[in-house]
Amino acid sequence: MKQYDRDATPGKVVSVFITGIVIGTVATFLLCPQSGRESRGQIRDYVRRKGEDLNNLQDRTVETYQDIVSGTRKELEDIQEGIKEAVHAGMDEFRKELKDIRSKV
Repeated sequence: MKQYDRDATPGKVVSVFITGIVIGTVATFLLCPQSGRESRGQIRDYVRRKGEDLNNLQDRTVETYQDIVSGTRKELEDIQEGIKEAVHAGMDEFRKELKDIRSKV
């Protein structure tokens, strides 16, 4: 028995859903009782608006990605700095303990 679930990635599901919306919208425009010129104009306007929406979505996605990357980079730099401070503090304590041990011997 074949498993079809592994082929149903979220990206594919979304693209099929969007394709269905587009096909349904175009079919609605083509089957509505108005002239072909009006329908084509409406389709052209709709496609233009959706193109602008997709461009805006792309811009927001890029901005969000850049925010995440810069935030992650900052977090990693903070962690790295914390590790350096902890290592230096540990080394200082080690040196103190070693000095105390040597002074007792």
